[in-house]
Amino acid sequence: MRLPSINYLATALAITFAFPAVSADISAEQAKSKFESLLPFKIKQVSEAPVSGFYQLESEKGIFYASRDGEYIFSGSLHQFSDGLLNLTALRQRALANDQMKAIQDELIVFPAKDEKYRVTVFTDPTCGYCRKLHSEIEGYNALGITIAYAAFPRGGINSDMDRLLKDVWCSKDQNQALTDSKNDIAIARGSCETPVDEMYSIGESLGINGTPAIILPNGEMVPGYRPPEQLLKTLENAG
Repeated sequence: MRLPSINYLATALAITFAFPAVSADISAEQAKSKFESLLPFKIKQVSEAPVSGFYQLESEKGIFYASRDGEYIFSGSLHQFSDGLLNLTALRQRALANDQMKAIQDELIVFPAKDEKYRVTVFTDPTCGYCRKLHSEIEGYNALGITIAYAAFPRGGINSDMDRLLKDVWCSKDQNQALTDSKNDIAIARGSCETPVDEMYSIGESLGINGTPAIILPNGEMVPGYRPPEQLLKTLENAG
């Protein structure tokens, strides 16, 4: 499992604490500029957080929260108790997932159910053991009416061996067969073409994905890890 944002955050916090303490609030744009200068990734948007006194930072590495004076930043889930332990961070991530997944819908490798009831997007890496287990049960998911649509998420990052393998898969004439072969250690032809792998990886990171498989439900909720067909069906039914 890769947790790059944690290391980045630790470094950022160490640097941030070195600044002299100030009490005056800074603007959203100033907060964006300050934290982009400290963090090795882009801040896409800064807005008012659901809790007073903080900004919500949507970045390439997920959602962070920063104090309005620009002195503190932290990651994690923000919960609201007045409505019964509502995970506000997860709700925002769902909305972001629905928006961002639209950009890659036509690039997914789809294993369709004959009588589709649900369609999930699975961020996958052919070298991941549980990704292989999930794929070995593809007929079981399809039989329950679950269509599996794959997005690429090379766990080693861009330019890794995993990234190269996934790009070969997406360059293949028969992508479905190539993906299946790659998960069974069957060699596939090297490809040279424009692929959506980098974009898929970037979207995955921005949604907080740091391991595979990661399953995105139709409502945008992320389910980390492998789920057997029957268990995934129950999760989908409960999600509404």
